[in-house]
Amino acid sequence: NLNHTYYQLDVNIGSSTVAKGVVNLVLGCLNNLVIEMAFLIQGNTEKELPEVLIGTCKLNHLDSTKAFVVK
Repeated sequence: NLNHTYYQLDVNIGSSTVAKGVVNLVLGCLNNLVIEMAFLIQGNTEKELPEVLIGTCKLNHLDSTKAFVVK
């Protein structure tokens, strides 16, 4: 339902046992975490620098039990 506000998280952990463990640990603690993120346009050459932030957000104590699949 597109009328709901939602967060999407895609994590490509492949076959890494360590990465899977870290993701499971974080997902189990989401309601205790405050996550601050910044989104930027990456500069790959000297000409593209300085990099530019296009936005930031702060996620406070997410309730993962309310997550649902968006189709």
